[in-house]
Amino acid sequence: MNQVMLAGCASYDRAKVEAAVHRLVHPDMPGSGLAHLIKPGMKVLVKPNLLVGDTPEKGSTTHPEVVRAVLKEVLNLGAVPIVGDSPGFGSTARVAEKAGIAQVCRELGVKLAAFTETVEVKTAPSAKVMKSFPLAKEVLEVDAIINLPKMKTHGMARLTGCVKNLYGCITGVRKAELHFRLQRTEMFMEMLIDLADTVRPVFNIVDAIVAMEGSGPRNGDLRPVGLLLAGRDPFAVDTVIARIMGLQASEVPVLALAKGRGKKGVNIEEIQLSGEDLNAYLVRDYRVPTALLLVRLRVPDFVSKLVRRYVSPRPVIVDHCRQCGVCVRSCPAGIISLTEHKGKSGVYIDDQKCIRCYCCQELCPYNAIELRVPLVRRLFQPRRKV
Repeated sequence: MNQVMLAGCASYDRAKVEAAVHRLVHPDMPGSGLAHLIKPGMKVLVKPNLLVGDTPEKGSTTHPEVVRAVLKEVLNLGAVPIVGDSPGFGSTARVAEKAGIAQVCRELGVKLAAFTETVEVKTAPSAKVMKSFPLAKEVLEVDAIINLPKMKTHGMARLTGCVKNLYGCITGVRKAELHFRLQRTEMFMEMLIDLADTVRPVFNIVDAIVAMEGSGPRNGDLRPVGLLLAGRDPFAVDTVIARIMGLQASEVPVLALAKGRGKKGVNIEEIQLSGEDLNAYLVRDYRVPTALLLVRLRVPDFVSKLVRRYVSPRPVIVDHCRQCGVCVRSCPAGIISLTEHKGKSGVYIDDQKCIRCYCCQELCPYNAIELRVPLVRRLFQPRRKV
């Protein structure tokens, strides 16, 4: 049975975070924590969420105190950790510096990996849509990977946790290529499942001390949850995250598709919970994005495009856009421009060619892109939550 451990932690006070992480690494139940998985001399990649260069207070990245606590545990176990991720925008070094994680690495004498060199890796035998992945070479040079996501909402995936965080094992521009190749939501989510099965982190620890709701994964509102979650199975940990947010696994695209593949971790009844009482951390009014429509049947491309245009939420530029150009440079489809349209200068999104990946909304530094649900969708499927 998959086990997910919960450790309460009310703040990012260093002593409290270290105590909570220690409980997850050395739980009361023998053989269930991280300690028995990491041996002296092992090379270990610690993979936080380094979405963009935001300060820890913004809540878009894994908090540096959580990274510090995990690194100290790995060092105490006699292993050799490195820290790495491929940000959505900007270099690893610059983003890690702004997020406070580079300073933690310097203080502990831990290497910060560049994540710029790519190696093409054959996927796991269970893979469904991918034959290989362009992974950062550091992912292949270690003996174990510890996944450290941040609990947040996400416009495309509804939630970003353990499975989605592994997308950062793919280097920069190659992530944009996959967004463009896998334009159907269900295909992109199937790819994430293939990736999780291929990368196979040995342990996942989720920063949910202060989570994010609403317009995540960057511009949402902070939501104190006061919890760290951990487990070996990323799907099981994400299923528990979904439950905290008030969602069933069937309402989260990647978990719904994983269940179709027979993944045991998506059945909450088959997850063994330990530590804190999960019921004490359920958030009844957690604001999550509208669910995307999964088109599982094989349909012509023009039908899929019609669904994306008239049913899927669409990104819209709002008045406080500062025309910084981040969305233009980060759009995988190249359909956003700084131009004059209909007599007005500003940012223009070609909605007919938009692939609904929501990278623009995800990376906008000024929360100037909203996801709006088309009228057809509102009429036939009222929004469950904001």
